[in-house]
Formats: sequence, C-alpha cells, structure tokens
Amino acid sequence: MIVRSRIKPKIKPLKHHKKSTIRSDSDPKIAYLTFDDGPNEYTEQILDVLKEYDAKATFFMLKPHILEHPYTAMRIVREGHAIGLHGVTHRAELFYASKESVIEEFNDTRNTLRTVTGKDTRLVRTPYGSIPHMRPSYFDEVERWGYLLWDWNVDSRDWKYRDYRSVRAVKKHVRKLRHRGKRPVILMHDRLETAELLRDIIEYLQEHDYRLDKLDETLKPIRLKTL
Repeated sequence: MIVRSRIKPKIKPLKHHKKSTIRSDSDPKIAYLTFDDGPNEYTEQILDVLKEYDAKATFFMLKPHILEHPYTAMRIVREGHAIGLHGVTHRAELFYASKESVIEEFNDTRNTLRTVTGKDTRLVRTPYGSIPHMRPSYFDEVERWGYLLWDWNVDSRDWKYRDYRSVRAVKKHVRKLRHRGKRPVILMHDRLETAELLRDIIEYLQEHDYRLDKLDETLKPIRLKTL
C-alpha cells in the first residue's frame, strides 16, 4: 500500500504564468518515444537500447519507483533523456479524486525527482491518459501550477499485447501520422517485452528518417481529446 507524503509541497503555483513560446510541427521527421510507470528493473535495458541507437526519449515516472530505483532515475538524466511526472499512486480513484489530489501527486513526485536527480521538470502525464478522468477544472488547475500535460497520438498497446503486435501497432499509426505531416508521440511502458521489442521500433523509425528526440517545455503538448 502506498502512503502519500504528508509533507506540504515546496512548489507554489505560478501566479502570473505566461505560456512558453510553443514550437510547431515544422519538422515532422521527429518522433518522440515516451515511457510510463518507471523506473524499474527493465528501464536499464531500455536505456541500453536507446544508447545503442543514439536515441533520446522521455520518461514519465512514479514517485515510489523513483525511490526504489534512484540510480536508474539518475542515469536517465545523466544520459540526456527528458523526465516527467506520472504521479504517486497510479490509482484512478485516488489520483482523480479532486483537482487538489492531481496537483498533490504531481508536486510530491516532482519534489522527489528533484531531490533524487537534482533536475526539475514541468512535464506531466496523468495515469491512463487525460480522457475520460480529467475534468475542465482539473486542466485549469494543472495549467495554473505551470505544468505541461502530455498525452500521446500513438499507442503501442504494449500494456495489452506484450508481443510483436505492439510493433505493428506503432508502425500502423506512425504511417497515418506521416501522411498527415504530424510528429508521432509514442506511448510505451517500462516493461520487459517493450525492452525486447524496442530495437524493431527504433529501426523502423530510423529507416523512415525519423530523428528520435525528447519532449521539452517549448513544445505544445498534445491531448487525447484533440486527436
């Protein structure tokens, strides 16, 4: 059972938050690999593959896993990948209980990640994606606190398939986005099967001239409701 920290968050909302200058999809030949639910014992294998192909990625992490695998979290930062917040409990009934619970989990994870790695981030992803749980007031609160909420436009479904069907799912959706001139933001998870299939996904993307980059705070986040 995961117990939330009772320590009041050190982070304060941005009273006069101005949106960052947002970069457009002027170069559609960039793809973003994103990994949820880590770090864990499989993240090291994922990092090894990324290093082999000189690819960058974004890791949306959970507080308990950061504490369990601090050296892996530090390796993610050290090797130049982007870090994001995925919350504490990963339980819908707790995370989405209120707009306050959403912010509490993000702030708690942010403090932990900053303590462990020395690096801060405003990139966030909600458990299971923002639809259907995020209410308009929740989105407003996330923005008020200065967070940038990312969903995805390619679901590998590695959480369901756990085999080569994940690779086929990625190829199928990337082809559709390529025809529309859109950059793929690919959802994956820190799983053994994903680590084993990652080479096939990276090689497909690189064969089609995609550069594998990390998300940053100058990009305009995509939401499931806008796909």
